[in-house]
Amino acid sequence: MELKQITYPHLNGSQTAAGILPQGGGQAFQVILAENSRSSVPVASSPSTLQTVVPDFSLKNVSGLQGISGKKAAGLYEAQEYRPAEPARMSGVQKYKDDQLLLHPGGDHYGLARAENIPDEDGQKSFVNRLGKDISDAFANVKNFFNDFLFGADVRYRDEHGVVQEGTRKGLIGSVVDFFKDLGSAFSLGTWRPDGEAEPEGFLKRAGFFLSKINEAIFGDLVQGICGSAIHMGKDLLFAGWNALEVIPDATVGNLEPGRKLTTAVFDNGQVVMDYLTDIVPFGDAWVRVHSMELKGAKPPLLQNIQREETSTDDLRWKHIRNTPFRKSIETIGALAMDILTLKVLGHTKIFSEERK
Repeated sequence: MELKQITYPHLNGSQTAAGILPQGGGQAFQVILAENSRSSVPVASSPSTLQTVVPDFSLKNVSGLQGISGKKAAGLYEAQEYRPAEPARMSGVQKYKDDQLLLHPGGDHYGLARAENIPDEDGQKSFVNRLGKDISDAFANVKNFFNDFLFGADVRYRDEHGVVQEGTRKGLIGSVVDFFKDLGSAFSLGTWRPDGEAEPEGFLKRAGFFLSKINEAIFGDLVQGICGSAIHMGKDLLFAGWNALEVIPDATVGNLEPGRKLTTAVFDNGQVVMDYLTDIVPFGDAWVRVHSMELKGAKPPLLQNIQREETSTDDLRWKHIRNTPFRKSIETIGALAMDILTLKVLGHTKIFSEERK
């Protein structure tokens, strides 16, 4: 038998231990523990460290399990005991509001600079902390404006386990660069591949490569990247002003608890509403999701978004949000209503009107 040392890391929302082994590690460890409980004897150690005698985990007599090393067993133990607790069950409305306040600085109970402390509810009781957070949120949105102009601002979002993660959205300059790179790669028929793809062989594969790169340049870089970044920049300035405006009620009625609750409700919900309205405008995040299609799977607009799972890590359009039925409903209705409104506005312009001379 071999002496192993198992430490107790402060995971605090991270998935370090859980990442050592695939899902289901807790159950596997219980099997290991049951099979080896007779030969595993704890020994005295400091409070923060547990030393235990770990036998050889060959598990030849355990069905369905292969040989597991002591390191993996330690990982299973930590994953079982210290897996981050999932947040309380949230409704579709709560998930939507939570996602929107994670994407942009401004939520009173969301300290985005310290992802491990989300939501941060203690700072609102102090006068200095309240005003300081309003001002810092305003400056953070101004900072996001410049980041979105360049290569994209950092965002926070919850993964499928409810753990807050960091991500980066597309930026304007970065999307322009990607647009020309994808065009050059398309028209070279795969001879020039700055993204590192495998070189296509044969006429049909080169033709398919050309079409995929044109699609990526138009919808990924131009629509989602350049147009989307311009909308994000407008949002950043809008929210910066909104956060700065919150200083006034926080400095006055915010000194009383009912006033703080009212201020938080008005400004947090107001930011979510403004975020929604700017998402459903043409080329906004929600508008792009609703109008997305999949050529390979023959999924037209609307259907592609409706059939999408709640969490998606393989596509930037859905990666930073939870695509709940509630979100699908309000974004679909809003985006289609905006389409109708846009067509009506265009119909009254001289360029598109039948009355033009």
